[in-house]
Amino acid sequence: MKRTFGSILTGMGVVFILFALFAFMSDKPVLGFTLTKWETLVPFLVGGLFMFVGVGMLNKIAD
Repeated sequence: MKRTFGSILTGMGVVFILFALFAFMSDKPVLGFTLTKWETLVPFLVGGLFMFVGVGMLNKIAD
């Protein structure tokens, strides 16, 4: 169960970080969202949090 949840969190983190980076580099709306350079910080931080928590959960699992 922890392995599945950790994998989901890690995957969501990667998606959020990629979205934030793509929105930061683009001047056009991304997936319908028009974000300023400062507003892209929020999905980047949320994605980083999800990714690090997910990786931490995966590292704590004993095989």
